[in-house]
Amino acid sequence: MNVKRGVGDGPDRPDEPIVFNDGGAFDDAGAFDDGDEPEAAGAGDQDDGPAKASDSNHLRGSVALLMGRGISLLITLATQLVMVRGLSKEEFGSFAYAFALAVAGRQILSLGQGKMLSRFMAKYDEERDFARMFGSMAVTGITICLTSALAFGALVVLSLQGSGNGSGLDYQILLVLFLLAPMEALDQVFVSLFAVFSKARSIIFRKYIFTPLLRLAVVVAMVALSASITFLAVGYVITGLLGLFVYGQLFLRELRKRELLKELHPRRLIYPAREMISFSVPTLTTELVFLATNTVSVMILASQAGIDQVANFRAVMPTARLNQFVFITFVTFFLPTVSRLFSRHLHDRLRETYWHSALVLAIFTFPIIAMTGPFAQQTTVTLFGQRYADSAIIMALLSLGYYFNVSFGYNAFMLQVYGKLRFLTVVNVTAAAVSVGLSFALVHVAGAVGVAIANCLTLIGQNLANQIMLSRTIKAPLIDHSVRRPYLLIVVLLTALTVVALVVQPNFIVALVVSALVSLALLRLSRKQLQLVKTFPEIAKLGWPARLVT
Repeated sequence: MNVKRGVGDGPDRPDEPIVFNDGGAFDDAGAFDDGDEPEAAGAGDQDDGPAKASDSNHLRGSVALLMGRGISLLITLATQLVMVRGLSKEEFGSFAYAFALAVAGRQILSLGQGKMLSRFMAKYDEERDFARMFGSMAVTGITICLTSALAFGALVVLSLQGSGNGSGLDYQILLVLFLLAPMEALDQVFVSLFAVFSKARSIIFRKYIFTPLLRLAVVVAMVALSASITFLAVGYVITGLLGLFVYGQLFLRELRKRELLKELHPRRLIYPAREMISFSVPTLTTELVFLATNTVSVMILASQAGIDQVANFRAVMPTARLNQFVFITFVTFFLPTVSRLFSRHLHDRLRETYWHSALVLAIFTFPIIAMTGPFAQQTTVTLFGQRYADSAIIMALLSLGYYFNVSFGYNAFMLQVYGKLRFLTVVNVTAAAVSVGLSFALVHVAGAVGVAIANCLTLIGQNLANQIMLSRTIKAPLIDHSVRRPYLLIVVLLTALTVVALVVQPNFIVALVVSALVSLALLRLSRKQLQLVKTFPEIAKLGWPARLVT
């Protein structure tokens, strides 16, 4: 594939070709034409079909990541199954408790800068401002180091004070697993860097194949050797260190290949700390919602309902979160793309890119919500065994919340691009507070199910608030007229599947086949709005399967 210019090379002029990926298909020239010169803010964009289609390149670039995540999904699911089935409920609950608290540290150590780094890297690369580009990397790295040292020190003090107080928390496991927090924060930094430098393959190898395989090996070894949970925790930390080493080597090789090391002058670096922190605050408050619905939920369950309820909740949560699978994959390239469109004042094209992306997310995620929502009972019992049958309703509730959040696309990221930072902060803080309050109110009534209800309502309410503000900001309906028919189909088909699940109660295999057929029907009925061949030209090479959805 001949690529004229990659993101890492950055165009000197706004109308030069840009390539957002390394693994997708492009036009015959190997790049795409971004159309006309940027228009004045507020001016209408021209309806130049090829140029508009090019804005979907962030989706094409994400196809490689989607495939990588698919492989990772299978490996991670196997790891979860071995762990849940190989440990008792008490053991799994204890490990899940400590791991959830460790994950909380991972989410906040970069102060939201890790996920947002691609936005600044793309911006400064576009402007050929290498002093700030490398400076932004340094700001994120320094932030992670400082916050990690402070957090670990505080955790050591708490462990010394809390050991032996009968809380049920294994502080030794917590201290070991907390070492994963800075590693995972740095992992997100590398993902952002490789996204900007168009190296999807590097992300796939390290994040979706190498580390998941190592963790699966650790879990299998633990079960085979009848080792302790400490063995599992130490194994996870070692795999994290190996993964970071691989990422570092790949990144240095990429810098040498693009001859960017000669642009690195440590004494000339400009550190845009203030700009980065002010922009990342909404991301950090978004993490508050994650912490409220994941970590705080587990803490509330452990203290108010017991470790068995933690096991019931955490066993099915990863499966429910599969509804975010496509969403998380495509966001890697979505943010740099819309940032560039916004910088060029191509607002009409930006709106089209947003709604097309949202529809792709909703339809591509449909098979997952079908199996984790309407057919949650079949999925739960098949994967985790009859002793976790009561967790099916938890899976269904969490899946509903996640899918609703995903189906409206990247509205929070769009609001960030348009500068609605204060609004996002208020919404996120409010959502986190509501989640904690509802969890406390419902845990005594329904245990883990009550916490799942609280999480579901929180995710739906947060997303609705963001969508209403976005519709006002981009001057568009709550649901754009171009995608209303597919969204209505999704509601109808999910309702039909729920009726089938309640009335017929099929086994897992039948449910899987029905979900696949319904998902294929949805894909075909929405083919006009999806424009799959234009977005993913590789589909045209598939022959008769391509004709089913085009």
